[in-house]
Amino acid sequence: MQKMRVKDTDDAVAGVSALREILVSELATIDRLIQRTELDTEGKAREESEQIMATYERVRTSLLSGLVSVDEVLGWVHMLAEKDPEGNELDCVRSLPYVNILPVI
Repeated sequence: MQKMRVKDTDDAVAGVSALREILVSELATIDRLIQRTELDTEGKAREESEQIMATYERVRTSLLSGLVSVDEVLGWVHMLAEKDPEGNELDCVRSLPYVNILPVI
């Protein structure tokens, strides 16, 4: 595997971090919709409420899957990022959340 150049690392972190922020925001929106739907189920037909909830739960699962994938990409960026001559990580990489990308035995 090749190390990522400084410019590539910075671009990767900025782009993937922006995507992560959007996914987190959408997840919060879906969670609010799920809570609201759970409260409003009394007035609607049961079948209709179940279909709405099933749709929201599928969307929520997809968003969580996307977040896990983004965190995995950030983990790889962290592992492959270029280090300075003393072996320190770049500022943009240092702020990344820790993601264990290797299997735990």
